[in-house]
Amino acid sequence: FDTGASDITISATEAIFLYKQGKLSDNDIKGVREYEIADGTIAEGTIINLKRVRIGNKTLENVEASVMHNLSSPLLMGQSALSRFGRITVDYNRNEIRFD
Repeated sequence: FDTGASDITISATEAIFLYKQGKLSDNDIKGVREYEIADGTIAEGTIINLKRVRIGNKTLENVEASVMHNLSSPLLMGQSALSRFGRITVDYNRNEIRFD
């Protein structure tokens, strides 16, 4: 969960897993983009289309994501998905995120 990230971000390892399961195809690869990381460095990512993103009982379709070009990038839920949920409430005391 990263409100500062522009896209959902996954590692190359996760992308390979999705590809092997048939959940990501060659048609879902859209190109390459450079991203500025929080520490100021620039990293290249491959832009993909995720057919479905499911969180709890909510499902989003056709969400832009980026595959970072290393095997251990963290999974980030960025604005390409978060902005489509509308209102989001974070309760730090209960460790809960609510998508209203």
